[in-house]
Amino acid sequence: MRRFESGRRLHFLSRAEVRMPRLSRRLVLVAIVIVAAFGVSRMAPAQSKVTEVLVGSVLPLTGNFASLGQQYLWSAQTAEDIVNNDYPDLQIPLGPGKGFPGLGGAPIKFIVRDDQSRGEQARTIVEQLISVNKVHWINGEGTSGITSLIQPVVESAGIPLSCHPCASPTLTEKGLKWFFRTGPNDKTMVASVFTFLKEWPEKGGPKDLKTIALFTCDNLFCQDNRKVATDLAPKAGFKIVLDLTTKTGATTLASEVQRLQAANPDVLFNVQYPAETVVFENDAKRAGFMPKVMATSNGAYSDETWLQAQKKTNGAAGWLGRDPTAIDLAHERPAWKKVNEIYKKYSRGQNMGELAMREITGLLWMADVINRARSVEPAALQKAANETNMAPEQLIIDYKGIRFENGQNVL
Repeated sequence: MRRFESGRRLHFLSRAEVRMPRLSRRLVLVAIVIVAAFGVSRMAPAQSKVTEVLVGSVLPLTGNFASLGQQYLWSAQTAEDIVNNDYPDLQIPLGPGKGFPGLGGAPIKFIVRDDQSRGEQARTIVEQLISVNKVHWINGEGTSGITSLIQPVVESAGIPLSCHPCASPTLTEKGLKWFFRTGPNDKTMVASVFTFLKEWPEKGGPKDLKTIALFTCDNLFCQDNRKVATDLAPKAGFKIVLDLTTKTGATTLASEVQRLQAANPDVLFNVQYPAETVVFENDAKRAGFMPKVMATSNGAYSDETWLQAQKKTNGAAGWLGRDPTAIDLAHERPAWKKVNEIYKKYSRGQNMGELAMREITGLLWMADVINRARSVEPAALQKAANETNMAPEQLIIDYKGIRFENGQNVL
Protein backbone atom coordinates (compact mmCIF):
# COMPACT_ATOMS: atom_id res chain seq x y z
CA MET A 1 0.00 0.00 0.00
CA ARG A 2 1.34 3.50 -0.95
CA ARG A 3 0.50 6.87 0.40
CA PHE A 4 0.96 10.49 -0.72
CA GLU A 5 0.29 13.85 0.87
CA SER A 6 -2.45 16.06 -0.52
CA GLY A 7 -2.26 19.33 1.40
CA ARG A 8 -2.60 18.34 5.03
CA ARG A 9 -4.48 15.05 4.41
CA LEU A 10 -2.97 11.66 3.74
CA HIS A 11 -4.66 9.48 1.15
CA PHE A 12 -3.86 5.76 1.01
CA LEU A 13 -3.96 3.94 -2.31
CA SER A 14 -5.27 0.40 -2.47
CA ARG A 15 -3.59 -2.26 -4.57
CA ALA A 16 -6.44 -2.00 -7.06
CA GLU A 17 -5.86 1.73 -7.47
CA VAL A 18 -2.15 1.22 -7.86
CA ARG A 19 -2.76 -1.37 -10.58
CA MET A 20 -4.92 0.95 -12.69
CA PRO A 21 -4.84 -0.17 -16.34
CA ARG A 22 -2.38 1.73 -18.55
CA LEU A 23 -5.11 3.04 -20.85
CA SER A 24 -7.06 4.44 -17.92
CA ARG A 25 -3.95 6.11 -16.56
CA ARG A 26 -3.27 7.67 -19.97
CA LEU A 27 -6.82 8.99 -20.18
CA VAL A 28 -6.53 10.49 -16.72
CA LEU A 29 -3.18 12.07 -17.65
CA VAL A 30 -4.61 13.56 -20.85
CA ALA A 31 -7.58 14.92 -18.94
CA ILE A 32 -5.29 16.54 -16.36
CA VAL A 33 -3.17 18.14 -19.10
CA ILE A 34 -6.25 19.53 -20.85
CA VAL A 35 -7.67 20.95 -17.61
CA ALA A 36 -4.29 22.45 -16.71
CA ALA A 37 -3.90 24.05 -20.12
CA PHE A 38 -7.45 25.41 -19.96
CA GLY A 39 -6.78 26.84 -16.50
CA VAL A 40 -3.55 28.54 -17.60
CA SER A 41 -5.22 30.08 -20.64
CA ARG A 42 -8.00 31.45 -18.45
CA MET A 43 -5.72 32.80 -15.72
CA ALA A 44 -2.81 34.21 -17.78
CA PRO A 45 -3.86 35.50 -21.19
CA ALA A 46 -1.03 36.21 -23.61
CA GLN A 47 0.18 39.81 -23.69
CA SER A 48 -1.22 41.66 -26.69
CA LYS A 49 1.25 42.84 -29.29
CA VAL A 50 2.70 46.29 -28.66
CA THR A 51 2.06 48.47 -31.70
CA GLU A 52 3.48 51.73 -30.31
CA VAL A 53 5.47 52.78 -27.24
CA LEU A 54 4.02 55.95 -25.73
CA VAL A 55 6.22 58.35 -23.76
CA GLY A 56 4.59 61.28 -22.02
CA SER A 57 6.84 64.34 -22.19
CA VAL A 58 5.84 67.31 -20.02
CA LEU A 59 8.05 70.31 -20.80
CA PRO A 60 8.26 74.05 -20.02
CA LEU A 61 7.83 75.23 -23.62
CA THR A 62 6.53 78.63 -22.55
CA GLY A 63 6.99 80.71 -19.42
CA ASN A 64 10.11 81.35 -17.38
CA PHE A 65 11.93 78.14 -18.32
CA ALA A 66 11.05 78.12 -22.04
CA SER A 67 14.68 78.33 -23.17
CA LEU A 68 15.29 75.00 -21.43
CA GLY A 69 12.08 73.40 -22.64
CA GLN A 70 12.93 74.14 -26.26
CA GLN A 71 16.19 72.20 -25.99
CA TYR A 72 14.37 69.28 -24.37
CA LEU A 73 11.79 69.27 -27.18
CA TRP A 74 14.52 69.13 -29.83
CA SER A 75 16.13 66.31 -27.83
CA ALA A 76 12.89 64.31 -27.79
CA GLN A 77 12.46 64.81 -31.53
CA THR A 78 16.04 63.64 -32.06
CA ALA A 79 15.56 60.51 -29.94
CA GLU A 80 12.28 59.67 -31.69
CA ASP A 81 14.01 60.05 -35.06
CA ILE A 82 16.89 57.77 -34.03
CA VAL A 83 14.63 55.02 -32.67
CA ASN A 84 12.12 55.02 -35.53
CA ASN A 85 14.59 55.27 -38.42
CA ASP A 86 17.53 53.15 -39.49
CA TYR A 87 21.00 54.57 -38.85
CA PRO A 88 23.18 51.51 -39.53
CA ASP A 89 26.47 53.29 -38.77
CA LEU A 90 25.26 54.93 -35.55
CA GLN A 91 26.56 52.65 -32.80
CA ILE A 92 24.39 53.81 -29.93
CA PRO A 93 21.24 52.23 -28.43
CA LEU A 94 18.54 51.78 -31.08
CA GLY A 95 20.65 53.46 -33.77
CA PRO A 96 20.66 50.61 -36.31
CA GLY A 97 17.25 49.32 -37.41
CA LYS A 98 13.75 50.74 -37.16
CA GLY A 99 11.74 50.67 -33.95
CA PHE A 100 12.26 48.35 -31.00
CA PRO A 101 13.60 44.91 -32.03
CA GLY A 102 12.53 43.55 -28.65
CA LEU A 103 8.94 44.59 -29.42
CA GLY A 104 8.73 43.39 -32.99
CA GLY A 105 9.74 46.73 -34.50
CA ALA A 106 7.16 48.85 -32.66
CA PRO A 107 7.93 52.60 -32.97
CA ILE A 108 8.20 55.16 -30.18
CA LYS A 109 5.91 58.18 -29.91
CA PHE A 110 6.50 61.17 -27.64
CA ILE A 111 3.30 62.86 -26.50
CA VAL A 112 4.53 66.36 -25.70
CA ARG A 113 2.63 68.78 -23.47
CA ASP A 114 3.53 72.33 -22.38
CA ASP A 115 3.21 73.02 -18.65
CA GLN A 116 3.91 76.75 -19.13
CA SER A 117 6.68 76.49 -16.49
CA ARG A 118 3.99 75.99 -13.82
CA GLY A 119 4.07 73.18 -11.28
CA GLU A 120 0.31 72.68 -10.84
CA GLN A 121 -0.15 72.65 -14.61
CA ALA A 122 2.53 69.97 -14.86
CA ARG A 123 0.76 67.79 -12.26
CA THR A 124 -2.53 68.02 -14.15
CA ILE A 125 -0.85 67.17 -17.45
CA VAL A 126 0.92 64.14 -15.97
CA GLU A 127 -2.35 62.83 -14.53
CA GLN A 128 -3.95 63.13 -17.98
CA LEU A 129 -1.02 61.50 -19.76
CA ILE A 130 -1.29 58.51 -17.42
CA SER A 131 -5.08 58.13 -17.19
CA VAL A 132 -6.20 59.31 -20.64
CA ASN A 133 -3.26 58.78 -22.99
CA LYS A 134 -2.15 55.58 -21.20
CA VAL A 135 1.53 56.38 -21.63
CA HIS A 136 4.09 53.75 -20.68
CA TRP A 137 6.72 56.18 -19.38
CA ILE A 138 6.87 59.81 -18.24
CA ASN A 139 9.93 61.89 -19.11
CA GLY A 140 10.32 65.38 -17.73
CA GLU A 141 9.89 67.97 -16.54
CA GLY A 142 13.38 69.28 -17.17
CA THR A 143 13.54 71.47 -14.07
CA SER A 144 14.16 70.04 -10.62
CA GLY A 145 11.49 72.05 -8.81
CA ILE A 146 8.60 71.04 -11.05
CA THR A 147 9.89 67.48 -11.36
CA SER A 148 9.69 67.19 -7.56
CA LEU A 149 5.99 68.09 -7.80
CA ILE A 150 5.15 65.41 -10.36
CA GLN A 151 7.18 62.67 -8.67
CA PRO A 152 4.38 61.71 -6.21
CA VAL A 153 1.83 61.47 -9.04
CA VAL A 154 3.96 59.10 -11.11
CA GLU A 155 5.15 57.12 -8.08
CA SER A 156 1.52 56.52 -7.10
CA ALA A 157 0.66 55.40 -10.63
CA GLY A 158 3.57 52.94 -10.63
CA ILE A 159 5.18 53.71 -13.98
CA PRO A 160 8.73 54.93 -14.73
CA LEU A 161 9.61 58.63 -14.53
CA SER A 162 12.94 60.07 -15.68
CA CYS A 163 14.49 63.53 -15.70
CA HIS A 164 18.08 63.51 -16.88
CA PRO A 165 19.12 67.21 -16.79
CA CYS A 166 17.49 67.75 -13.37
CA ALA A 167 20.38 68.09 -10.94
CA SER A 168 18.91 68.59 -7.46
CA PRO A 169 20.31 65.84 -5.20
CA THR A 170 17.04 65.50 -3.27
CA LEU A 171 15.22 64.05 -6.29
CA THR A 172 16.97 60.70 -5.78
CA GLU A 173 17.13 60.84 -1.97
CA LYS A 174 13.44 60.14 -1.30
CA GLY A 175 13.50 56.36 -1.65
CA LEU A 176 11.33 56.42 -4.78
CA LYS A 177 11.03 53.18 -6.77
CA TRP A 178 10.06 54.61 -10.16
CA PHE A 179 12.34 57.64 -10.66
CA PHE A 180 15.59 57.45 -12.66
CA ARG A 181 18.26 60.02 -13.55
CA THR A 182 21.22 59.25 -15.81
CA GLY A 183 22.84 62.67 -15.31
CA PRO A 184 24.91 63.73 -12.28
CA ASN A 185 23.53 65.76 -9.40
CA ASP A 186 24.75 69.05 -8.02
CA LYS A 187 26.65 67.52 -5.13
CA THR A 188 29.07 66.34 -7.80
CA MET A 189 28.93 69.36 -10.11
CA VAL A 190 29.11 72.13 -7.50
CA ALA A 191 31.99 70.27 -5.87
CA SER A 192 33.88 70.49 -9.16
CA VAL A 193 33.48 74.30 -9.15
CA PHE A 194 35.00 74.66 -5.71
CA THR A 195 37.73 72.14 -6.42
CA PHE A 196 38.67 74.26 -9.43
CA LEU A 197 38.60 77.51 -7.45
CA LYS A 198 40.79 75.98 -4.75
CA GLU A 199 43.37 74.60 -7.19
CA TRP A 200 43.30 77.49 -9.65
CA PRO A 201 45.90 79.73 -7.89
CA GLU A 202 48.42 76.88 -7.94
CA LYS A 203 47.98 76.58 -11.71
CA GLY A 204 48.34 80.19 -12.80
CA GLY A 205 45.05 81.62 -11.57
CA PRO A 206 44.54 84.70 -9.36
CA LYS A 207 45.95 84.32 -5.86
CA ASP A 208 43.85 86.95 -4.09
CA LEU A 209 40.45 85.20 -4.10
CA LYS A 210 39.33 85.12 -0.47
CA THR A 211 35.64 86.06 -0.30
CA ILE A 212 32.51 84.80 -2.03
CA ALA A 213 28.84 85.81 -2.33
CA LEU A 214 26.09 83.28 -3.03
CA PHE A 215 23.46 84.60 -5.45
CA THR A 216 20.67 82.06 -5.95
CA CYS A 217 17.01 81.94 -6.96
CA ASP A 218 14.33 80.55 -4.65
CA ASN A 219 13.36 77.26 -6.27
CA LEU A 220 14.52 73.71 -5.48
CA PHE A 221 17.37 73.60 -7.99
CA CYS A 222 18.90 76.90 -6.87
CA GLN A 223 18.45 76.20 -3.17
CA ASP A 224 20.00 72.73 -3.39
CA ASN A 225 22.99 74.40 -5.09
CA ARG A 226 23.07 76.97 -2.30
CA LYS A 227 23.14 74.28 0.41
CA VAL A 228 26.04 72.49 -1.26
CA ALA A 229 27.95 75.75 -1.81
CA THR A 230 27.37 76.85 1.80
CA ASP A 231 29.07 73.67 2.94
CA LEU A 232 31.90 73.64 0.39
CA ALA A 233 32.93 77.31 0.20
CA PRO A 234 34.56 77.47 3.67
CA LYS A 235 36.28 74.14 3.05
CA ALA A 236 37.80 75.65 -0.11
CA GLY A 237 39.09 78.62 1.89
CA PHE A 238 36.39 81.19 1.08
CA LYS A 239 34.59 83.49 3.49
CA ILE A 240 30.90 83.92 2.59
CA VAL A 241 30.27 87.68 2.76
CA LEU A 242 26.69 87.58 1.43
CA ASP A 243 24.07 84.85 0.97
CA LEU A 244 21.36 86.36 -1.23
CA THR A 245 18.23 84.59 -2.51
CA THR A 246 16.07 86.14 -5.25
CA LYS A 247 12.62 85.37 -6.58
CA THR A 248 12.41 83.10 -9.62
CA GLY A 249 11.13 85.12 -12.56
CA ALA A 250 12.38 88.47 -11.23
CA THR A 251 12.21 91.30 -13.78
CA THR A 252 14.55 93.62 -11.89
CA LEU A 253 17.49 92.88 -9.61
CA ALA A 254 18.76 96.43 -9.09
CA SER A 255 18.49 96.37 -5.29
CA GLU A 256 20.18 92.96 -5.15
CA VAL A 257 23.03 94.30 -7.29
CA GLN A 258 23.48 97.16 -4.82
CA ARG A 259 23.80 94.67 -1.94
CA LEU A 260 26.30 92.60 -3.90
CA GLN A 261 28.26 95.72 -4.75
CA ALA A 262 28.40 96.70 -1.07
CA ALA A 263 29.61 93.21 -0.07
CA ASN A 264 32.31 93.41 -2.78
CA PRO A 265 33.04 89.66 -3.06
CA ASP A 266 36.05 88.37 -4.96
CA VAL A 267 33.89 85.56 -6.36
CA LEU A 268 30.18 85.66 -7.16
CA PHE A 269 28.59 82.18 -7.16
CA ASN A 270 25.62 82.67 -9.46
CA VAL A 271 22.79 80.12 -9.60
CA GLN A 272 20.04 81.66 -11.71
CA TYR A 273 18.17 80.71 -14.87
CA PRO A 274 19.06 82.42 -18.17
CA ALA A 275 16.16 84.90 -18.03
CA GLU A 276 17.09 86.15 -14.56
CA THR A 277 20.78 86.14 -15.45
CA VAL A 278 20.12 88.54 -18.33
CA VAL A 279 18.22 90.81 -15.91
CA PHE A 280 21.18 90.65 -13.52
CA GLU A 281 23.69 91.42 -16.28
CA ASN A 282 21.79 94.52 -17.36
CA ASP A 283 21.35 95.82 -13.81
CA ALA A 284 24.99 95.04 -12.90
CA LYS A 285 26.25 96.79 -16.03
CA ARG A 286 24.25 99.93 -15.22
CA ALA A 287 25.64 99.90 -11.67
CA GLY A 288 29.19 99.23 -12.82
CA PHE A 289 29.42 96.04 -10.78
CA MET A 290 31.64 93.17 -11.89
CA PRO A 291 33.38 90.83 -9.43
CA LYS A 292 36.83 89.42 -10.15
CA VAL A 293 35.33 86.00 -10.87
CA MET A 294 31.80 84.95 -11.78
CA ALA A 295 31.29 81.23 -11.07
CA THR A 296 28.03 79.80 -12.38
CA SER A 297 26.09 76.60 -11.80
CA ASN A 298 23.58 75.99 -14.56
CA GLY A 299 23.96 73.80 -17.64
CA ALA A 300 21.96 76.30 -19.69
CA TYR A 301 25.04 78.50 -19.90
CA SER A 302 26.65 76.07 -22.36
CA ASP A 303 23.66 76.27 -24.71
CA GLU A 304 24.68 77.69 -28.07
CA THR A 305 21.84 80.24 -28.07
CA TRP A 306 23.07 81.63 -24.76
CA LEU A 307 26.72 81.66 -25.79
CA GLN A 308 26.04 83.44 -29.06
CA ALA A 309 23.96 86.08 -27.27
CA GLN A 310 26.76 86.62 -24.77
CA LYS A 311 29.32 87.05 -27.53
CA LYS A 312 27.21 89.83 -29.02
CA THR A 313 26.87 91.69 -25.72
CA ASN A 314 30.14 90.56 -24.09
CA GLY A 315 27.99 90.21 -20.99
CA ALA A 316 29.57 87.04 -19.65
CA ALA A 317 33.23 87.56 -20.53
CA GLY A 318 35.40 85.95 -17.88
CA TRP A 319 32.70 83.71 -16.42
CA LEU A 320 33.41 80.13 -15.47
CA GLY A 321 30.86 77.38 -14.97
CA ARG A 322 30.30 73.72 -14.43
CA ASP A 323 29.23 71.07 -16.91
CA PRO A 324 29.13 67.32 -16.37
CA THR A 325 30.90 66.82 -19.68
CA ALA A 326 33.89 68.29 -21.49
CA ILE A 327 32.07 69.42 -24.61
CA ASP A 328 35.22 69.89 -26.69
CA LEU A 329 36.19 66.25 -25.99
CA ALA A 330 32.68 64.93 -26.62
CA HIS A 331 32.69 66.65 -30.01
CA GLU A 332 35.43 64.25 -31.10
CA ARG A 333 33.20 61.22 -30.62
CA PRO A 334 31.91 59.87 -33.96
CA ALA A 335 28.51 59.14 -32.40
CA TRP A 336 28.23 62.72 -31.11
CA LYS A 337 28.84 64.13 -34.58
CA LYS A 338 26.15 61.93 -36.16
CA VAL A 339 23.59 62.61 -33.43
CA ASN A 340 24.35 66.33 -33.63
CA GLU A 341 23.50 66.32 -37.33
CA ILE A 342 20.12 64.76 -36.51
CA TYR A 343 19.58 67.27 -33.68
CA LYS A 344 20.28 70.19 -36.01
CA LYS A 345 17.34 69.13 -38.21
CA TYR A 346 15.04 70.15 -35.35
CA SER A 347 17.06 72.91 -33.65
CA ARG A 348 17.22 75.20 -36.69
CA GLY A 349 20.89 74.43 -37.16
CA GLN A 350 22.09 74.83 -33.58
CA ASN A 351 24.58 72.36 -32.14
CA MET A 352 23.75 70.33 -29.06
CA GLY A 353 24.61 72.08 -25.83
CA GLU A 354 25.40 70.26 -22.62
CA LEU A 355 21.74 70.10 -21.52
CA ALA A 356 20.68 68.52 -24.80
CA MET A 357 23.52 66.01 -24.56
CA ARG A 358 22.36 64.98 -21.09
CA GLU A 359 18.75 64.71 -22.22
CA ILE A 360 19.43 62.72 -25.40
CA THR A 361 21.74 60.36 -23.51
CA GLY A 362 18.93 59.73 -21.04
CA LEU A 363 16.28 59.24 -23.72
CA LEU A 364 18.42 56.72 -25.58
CA TRP A 365 19.02 54.90 -22.29
CA MET A 366 15.23 54.81 -21.83
CA ALA A 367 14.85 53.31 -25.30
CA ASP A 368 17.45 50.68 -24.45
CA VAL A 369 15.55 49.80 -21.26
CA ILE A 370 12.28 49.37 -23.15
CA ASN A 371 13.97 47.21 -25.75
CA ARG A 372 15.66 44.99 -23.15
CA ALA A 373 12.41 44.65 -21.20
CA ARG A 374 10.66 43.34 -24.34
CA SER A 375 7.51 44.68 -22.73
CA VAL A 376 5.78 47.89 -21.75
CA GLU A 377 4.53 46.43 -18.48
CA PRO A 378 5.71 48.68 -15.62
CA ALA A 379 7.34 45.90 -13.59
CA ALA A 380 9.34 44.72 -16.60
CA LEU A 381 10.49 48.27 -17.37
CA GLN A 382 11.47 48.86 -13.75
CA LYS A 383 13.46 45.62 -13.64
CA ALA A 384 15.29 46.40 -16.89
CA ALA A 385 16.07 49.93 -15.71
CA ASN A 386 17.56 48.70 -12.44
CA GLU A 387 19.64 46.10 -14.30
CA THR A 388 21.25 48.74 -16.56
CA ASN A 389 25.01 48.44 -17.02
CA MET A 390 25.90 50.54 -20.07
CA ALA A 391 29.47 51.05 -21.21
CA PRO A 392 30.81 54.53 -22.05
CA GLU A 393 31.24 53.49 -25.70
CA GLN A 394 27.43 53.40 -26.01
CA LEU A 395 27.03 57.06 -25.01
CA ILE A 396 27.36 60.41 -26.78
CA ILE A 397 28.49 62.09 -23.54
CA ASP A 398 31.66 61.33 -21.62
CA TYR A 399 30.12 59.59 -18.62
CA LYS A 400 31.93 56.48 -17.38
CA GLY A 401 28.77 54.54 -18.18
CA ILE A 402 25.30 54.12 -16.67
CA ARG A 403 24.54 52.01 -13.60
CA PHE A 404 21.97 52.82 -10.94
CA GLU A 405 21.80 52.97 -7.18
CA ASN A 406 18.50 54.28 -5.80
CA GLY A 407 17.58 55.71 -9.20
CA GLN A 408 20.80 57.71 -9.59
CA ASN A 409 23.49 56.92 -12.15
CA VAL A 410 26.66 56.35 -10.15
CA LEU A 411 29.12 56.21 -13.08
